[in-house]
Amino acid sequence: MSEPASQLAVASFNVHWGRSLRWLGYRPFDVVAACKRLDADVLVLQETWAPDGGTAQHDEIAQALGYQVVAEPLARAVVDPHPAVVSRADPARNRGTGDWCLAVLSRLPITSSRITPLPQLRLDPASRVVLRVDVAVGDRSLAVHGTHLPHLEFGVHRIRHELRAALGPSDEPAVLLGDMNMWGWCIGAMAPRGWRRVGRGRTFPTPYPHSRIDHLVVTGGVDVLSTEVPAEHGSDHRPIRARLRLT
Repeated sequence: MSEPASQLAVASFNVHWGRSLRWLGYRPFDVVAACKRLDADVLVLQETWAPDGGTAQHDEIAQALGYQVVAEPLARAVVDPHPAVVSRADPARNRGTGDWCLAVLSRLPITSSRITPLPQLRLDPASRVVLRVDVAVGDRSLAVHGTHLPHLEFGVHRIRHELRAALGPSDEPAVLLGDMNMWGWCIGAMAPRGWRRVGRGRTFPTPYPHSRIDHLVVTGGVDVLSTEVPAEHGSDHRPIRARLRLT
């Protein structure tokens, strides 16, 4: 669906290696079809699987659906006999059988990108970053920040200053999307002044979610026209989707 020049659809989806929940048997699902149903101009994916010697899920999605993609491995992992992180990101690939990644995909032109590492928390089994992609929306620019934050019990509050620095001021149209592993009031407190969290609806775990831990945070230069939590797409998270307008 084409959007007016100043509008776009964004979405975030934790794809969980392309597998369902443990109590559903870790069944594989079609990640390309699931992302196609979201019909987002910009899509932030967490837990995409990039097997050693094979095609990464985010690249497969990009090739099939006409996206550009910027991705960053956050951990080494395995998918069999069940999905699991085995170590932090390791270019030497000493453990695991593939990379567990964060990716931002855009069918709008990408004008620049930047990856900002976040401090490593001692108890966190994965590395963390903020992945910024600037996209052209008509003759305007939108800064899209994708992330996958640590769990609260790992002490995520300790990286709030670095997160705020990575997001920057609120005087440009910008959004933050991702699996934040926390309730809305928590990410609202961690975001910089002038950024606001939007959207309602529970996202985790499927098929019967009890919490919203996937979030959209925007600056004042962005009007949120609508938000939704689409129906189950196969993963242990439900995705979030929003239609935005640059002001």
